[in-house]
Amino acid sequence: MSTLQSIPEAFDNQGYVMKSALFSAEEIQSFRKRVYQQYEIDESKGLTFQMSNTSSKARYSKGCLLSKDKLREILLDDRITGFAREILQTDKLIYFGDSSYQIGTGLRGFHRDCLDREFKSGPDWESKYTLIRLGLYLQDHSTYSGGLKVKPGTHEKADGPSVFVNNKPGDLVAWSLKLLHSGNAVKLKWMPSLCIDSQGIENRIPEFLKKEEEQERISLFMTYAAESAHVDRYIHEYEMKRPDTIAHLKASVYDTSAIELAKNKRVDVKVLFPNEQTAR
Repeated sequence: MSTLQSIPEAFDNQGYVMKSALFSAEEIQSFRKRVYQQYEIDESKGLTFQMSNTSSKARYSKGCLLSKDKLREILLDDRITGFAREILQTDKLIYFGDSSYQIGTGLRGFHRDCLDREFKSGPDWESKYTLIRLGLYLQDHSTYSGGLKVKPGTHEKADGPSVFVNNKPGDLVAWSLKLLHSGNAVKLKWMPSLCIDSQGIENRIPEFLKKEEEQERISLFMTYAAESAHVDRYIHEYEMKRPDTIAHLKASVYDTSAIELAKNKRVDVKVLFPNEQTAR
């Protein structure tokens, strides 16, 4: 990001932005411990799963971060919500249950997360877009594999060259749901700055050519939004219609303390399946 650009300007121009050293090394280690503890809890409740018939080796859990006792304070950390507010330039921050954690190496391949994933193919491209995803990676990807690749500017154009984000532990990355991006990126030992855009080629790179991952990959993903027609459309046409997102949201059971914490953090929580919500 240019020093002459504000965070909102950089985000508007590039479709993504990173805030460096937002969390300390000690905090990152604490977060890793919390994720492993939460996974044990979720496993005991039958919420954990792995994707079948894919190359993903990652472990996942149903239920959003707000519903997780060990992780909700990370989701609602003032540094994260403040960064989201700064990008979106809003005081009213909307959260609708779209967050998760992953343990291990998942799928690769450039894609967009919005509804209209082809350039200028629908309403997502017709007015200012107000949904962002934030990624908190709990290991080093500045010199190791497993991080994020993006195609800068593709939130407003069809395609472009890719770059590694090169985030370090403690950095927070945010991107537009319209941006072309790919996770679990492979870095080559002898050409570590070379981005491989082809998913097929990237998946077939021999292990001896790859830069290793620093340690087991753990990532937290969070979606925040500013109020707009895009938010309502995304909720009703994506979150409320896909079997996997419906199952995820129905597992997102919020107790009183979770809702109260969000309220105190000035986050407007949209509970999409209120009939499924029962206090624990």
